[in-house]
Amino acid sequence: MLAVILVILGVFTAQSAMSYSNGTFTNASLQGSYAYVNNSSDVASLGPINFDGKGGLSVDLIANLPCNNPIPNCPRTINDVAPVSNGTYSVQSNGTGVATIPFSTGIVRYDFIISEAKRQGRILLATQVFASGQNGGLAGQLIAPTWKRILD
Repeated sequence: MLAVILVILGVFTAQSAMSYSNGTFTNASLQGSYAYVNNSSDVASLGPINFDGKGGLSVDLIANLPCNNPIPNCPRTINDVAPVSNGTYSVQSNGTGVATIPFSTGIVRYDFIISEAKRQGRILLATQVFASGQNGGLAGQLIAPTWKRILD
């Protein structure tokens, strides 16, 4: 009887280890502070983006926009795109997901994929995410930011 119990425990332990090592992504895979960095079509945007691990996020972005009359040394415009805007996100088990952020200029939905992760306990924690906006940016440009985890 003891041998049967040990075999059963061995099978469950092996399955648990396989599931643990393969892992899946969840909303908890995005948690903490990340740097939002986007540079596309002569427009740059940047700022902190924070994920709560439960599907909520906050972001505080500025954008550096092109000059009205592009000449050497012309002054670019710095805009406060989202003075602390709160949004939502969801992560699928394969590391893809959608984030929705309301900005002063309208709602932007991002499709994203977790491109780098590390295991933190039982969680696959995203260390880098590539995103693509479903709408155009302030100047109509492609929005394709990287979100990189800032310190642990």
